[in-house]
This record gives sequence, C-alpha cells and structure tokens, in this order.
Amino acid sequence: MKKISKEIIVGLTAIITIIIFIWLFSFLKGNNVFNSSERYYAVFDDIGGLEESGPVEINGYKAGIVRNIKFFNDGSGQLLVTIGINSGYKLPLGTIAEITPETVLAGMKVRLIMGESPVFHHNGDTIKSRLDRGILSTLSDDLSPVIRKADRIISDIDTLLNGLKPIITDDLRKDIQESARNIKNVTYKMDTLFENSGENISNLIANLDNFTDMLRRNSEVLDTTIRQFSVIASDLSESEIEASVNNFNAAVKETTMLLKKLNQGKGSAGLLLNDDSLYTKLTISLEQLNLLLEDLKTNPERYMNISVFGRKK
Repeated sequence: MKKISKEIIVGLTAIITIIIFIWLFSFLKGNNVFNSSERYYAVFDDIGGLEESGPVEINGYKAGIVRNIKFFNDGSGQLLVTIGINSGYKLPLGTIAEITPETVLAGMKVRLIMGESPVFHHNGDTIKSRLDRGILSTLSDDLSPVIRKADRIISDIDTLLNGLKPIITDDLRKDIQESARNIKNVTYKMDTLFENSGENISNLIANLDNFTDMLRRNSEVLDTTIRQFSVIASDLSESEIEASVNNFNAAVKETTMLLKKLNQGKGSAGLLLNDDSLYTKLTISLEQLNLLLEDLKTNPERYMNISVFGRKK
C-alpha cells in the first residue's frame, strides 16, 4: 500500500475546507445544498426593497427563499426574481407571488397566494406577480406622522442644547460635581445609619405591630368607650347649660350693682365704707366704751353696792 504524500493531504484538506466554506456561506444565505428545491420565476416592475435570501412563505410558513434578483437587459427596468421552493410544494396554476412587508422593521418577503386550479406549475415556470402597494402606502401613512414628530423632537432637543451651552459654564459643572459628591456622601451616611440602626428599626416595627395588634384586640372596648363619650356629650348638650349660664350672668350683674351702690355710699354698708364721720364717731364711741370698762374694772364699787352680811354699807 502506497503512502499518501503530504502534498495530496494538503490538497484534499484545502478542497474540503473550500467545500465547507461554500456550503456554510450558502447556508447562511438560506440555501441548503443538501435539500432539493424547485425554481420558479416572477417578473416585477418594482420589488419594494426585496433582497436576495428573503423568505418565501405559503400561508405564513417559510417554504423557500429568494435565490436571485436581476434586471432584464432589454432596458425595460423590470426585474426577474428567482424563487426557490422546497420540494414537495406544488403550485397550482393561478398562484400569485406577492411582495409584502415581513414586519414593520424587517425587510420584504414573497407571499405565495395559491391558485385554485387542479393543474400545477412545473419547475422553471413563471408565475404571476404583484407588489402589495396598499400595505406600503399604509405603512408610509402610519410612519409619516411619527417621522415628522421625531424630526420636531430632534429639532427641539437641538434648540434646547444650543440654549444650554451659554448656561453650562465651568462653575456650573463644578457645582454639579460637588452636588453629586454631596449626594453620594449623604447616601453613604444614610446607608451607614440604616445599617447601624437596623435592630432599632426592627424593634420599632415590632412595637408598631404589637400596638396595632393591641388596638385590634381591644377594638370592641374602644368602640364602647367612644359610644359612652358620645352619650355624655349628647347629655351635656341636652342639659340646661344655657339656663345655668343665664343665672350666672344675672348673679354677676347683681353683684356689680351691689358693688356700685357700695361705692356710691348708698345704704348702711355704703355709708360705713364711704362716710369718714361715721367711722370717726364709731372710733370715739369705742374709745369711751374702753375707758368705761377700765374704770369699771378699777372702781367697781362705784357701779355696784354689795352687802356681805345682808346689810347696806
């Protein structure tokens, strides 16, 4: 058995590598060389942005890809689109290849609208074609306001930025940076405070829970107390408070009148408080009474005649 030379090994390796590369490139474009497919053609005046390797769908299912797109060389501007359909899909006569958007943001696709004829197309046939302009115009109408609004927003942002340029000075930047540092420090301090006070906060929450539970357990007692206060307030409002207040006012008025009469010297008490002569006379009378009592104490015989043995002296 002959030994294979290194040159042959290198050559085979290069050939295999090229084949794998071609297959991988074809596979990434949507072509699978190991699966047989049938080719159909469609002629379009406008493909609306359709690209090669675009999907070909039947009832929403991907049944093939767009293999090739090229212009006719007759100067008409028409394009020939080659459609590859996986084997096993037969296209009835009257089938239409319609170019329609795949999604709003994605590209275009070919949608096959199946005909109703019992006769089928053969491999290599040219089928009917059309561009779904209704959807394109609808998308254009829907996106136009959005595009205009986006243009206005971009213009407003540009105007705002131009207006902010004179305001954003170096001092303002420094102040903003200083504020950011202060906020960072405050946040750090708050985190530290919460970390250190975690147990206290937990106890506070537990106490609040206990207080809430106590209120819940004594809700009936609280309701009864509130009702009793309501009854007491109702009784007070219905009592003769107004009459008592009126009586108090009348008593105050009478006291005021009495004090007024005393100040004016009316009546005995008024004379006593306001007449100095009466006070003087009373003082003199008291002094004389005091002298009389002293004399009575000193010389009782002047006023009393006492007989010890039953006879007069």
